[in-house]
Amino acid sequence: MYIEKNTLKYDSIKLVLINEVNSYINSVTNSSALDGIVIVNSCLKYNIDICFVLAQAEIESHFGTKGLARKTNSVFNVFAFDGQSYHEINRNGKYSHPNNSVEPYLNLLCKEYLIDGKTEYDLLHNYINKDGNRYASDENYEKNLFDKMDKIRKSTNIDNTSLLLKKHALIIGLN
Repeated sequence: MYIEKNTLKYDSIKLVLINEVNSYINSVTNSSALDGIVIVNSCLKYNIDICFVLAQAEIESHFGTKGLARKTNSVFNVFAFDGQSYHEINRNGKYSHPNNSVEPYLNLLCKEYLIDGKTEYDLLHNYINKDGNRYASDENYEKNLFDKMDKIRKSTNIDNTSLLLKKHALIIGLN
């Protein structure tokens, strides 16, 4: 009975978190096709901070609604480099829907950036991959990312709800 109760609690908290993520995206832009359920499920799968992912999606493409991301559906502008046109972007950087760009981005993050014990918080100081290449050319990228994360944390309950969800995941043996 204990596990069943906590499983129900986990499911209800996850639903609240999905709604909070959708609300945040909609507060920034009401034209994004990006779905909070994809963000939440993918971040849980890869154990990545949801506020970090939201901040980067907002900075990179306004949740897929600005810049080349409107055509590529690459919310995080993976494989898109400064000055490139749509036709110059590798086919791996083009998706049929913004939701489809989330998991490849998180996979890249885990394999290329979050290695040797690095965390998202380390990237806020120096966002470089294992080869020493920066994620973005903007020299203020890390500061902007930190500031955006801070704004998300202060203006929403996403961070606290994520922590509560992780607690219940531990209780029911999901982690």
